Amino acid sequence: MKNISKIFILLFVLLAVTEYVAAVNLEVTSVQINNQNVYEVTGNHTNNYMYQRGDKLAVDVCVKALDTVKDAQVEANIYGYRYAAREQNMVSDVSDTFNLDINDNDCFTLHLQVPDKIDQDYYKLRITASDRDGISSETDYQLNIKGAADSAAVQIKDFSLDPQEVVAGRAFTAMVMVKNIGDNDLSNLKATISIPELNIKTSEYMDSLDSDQSKTFEELLLRIPDCAKKGTYDVDITVDFDEYEETTTTTTIDVVTGDTCGASTGTGTSSGTGTSGQDTSVITIPNSQELSQGTSVAYPMMIQNNGDTAKTYAMSLSGATTWATARIDPSSVIVVPAGQSRTAYLYVSANPDAELGDKTFTLTIDSGTDSKQIPLVAKITKNVSTSTTDWSKFRNALEIGLVVLVIILIIIGLVIGFNKMKDNKQESEPYY
Repeated sequence: MKNISKIFILLFVLLAVTEYVAAVNLEVTSVQINNQNVYEVTGNHTNNYMYQRGDKLAVDVCVKALDTVKDAQVEANIYGYRYAAREQNMVSDVSDTFNLDINDNDCFTLHLQVPDKIDQDYYKLRITASDRDGISSETDYQLNIKGAADSAAVQIKDFSLDPQEVVAGRAFTAMVMVKNIGDNDLSNLKATISIPELNIKTSEYMDSLDSDQSKTFEELLLRIPDCAKKGTYDVDITVDFDEYEETTTTTTIDVVTGDTCGASTGTGTSSGTGTSGQDTSVITIPNSQELSQGTSVAYPMMIQNNGDTAKTYAMSLSGATTWATARIDPSSVIVVPAGQSRTAYLYVSANPDAELGDKTFTLTIDSGTDSKQIPLVAKITKNVSTSTTDWSKFRNALEIGLVVLVIILIIIGLVIGFNKMKDNKQESEPYY
């Protein structure tokens, strides 16, 4: 009786399995990724297939109909990506519906892309095949995602231009954020903003960018030529890295006609001068100064009002907040009577860790009806005061030590002298 019971249980299990297999109408017979055969997962992290961030995956799936199927589909998904719901077109693809007779075979190509933001880790590529009313057939393949290739390691993640519409003769600033999506840390990156049609460009540098790190370059400032024509210009943003590699993106900026084309540029030998559109104000300021890390420098500004009435001038600074602090003395707002001039001082203090090299920033002087933007340069050099201070401290220590040594020698001499006098006195006394 026990044997008969076992036989009935076995027959029941076989019947259930047979019914399940019969219900699976489609079977995945082969899968290729970028023309390379891949095999199902047979254990934990076995048969791993390595791909890099940004790789495009052409997934060729062949299926066989175990029964007549109608309105069937094949689907491919990379599971476990944090932003899959927002970037579904990258990590998921599905075929159009199709019909197959029993024992017929067909192949379909699905297109996926490894996202740039995906973590470096193991992921499952899951292939699903099913018709409208059958049980789906699923096969899993193990992906091992690595960082992007060295040639594509740096990605321009974001950028901005301010203002988006700039008057000829004035400047605009650019912010560029980059991300290292490669496996290796990088150093000495360079960002360049250029407008080829106007033959102008400027650059900023970044010391280091670690793997998986995002970082923003210091503010870049570019001045539009005084006589640039009105129009929309292409702005190229290029980031050089790893000695020979670069990545580039392009945006646009609108230029409108300014009022400085052909205008007088100031008072003779002084640099960094400018006038308002009606030539009623003359601003004289040196456009370049040199200072070392952690020190300050002054830019003297002379504002002359050639108009018939007094004017109020408001001064502001942009483009220096990331590497310095600044103030304007005696005030950032000055009233200049008609036909007279006043002098103010722009003090710029470089941060102790400010990057070396030329730093460009903008002084804006607004008189209400007129506004002038003057690009200025601060040349940052290495601070050598530390070594001088250390030597001064060392020299002072030596001087103090020498004084102490002399005092000690004098004391020793006195002690020896007193002892000798005592000995001589004892020898001169008579003995009884």
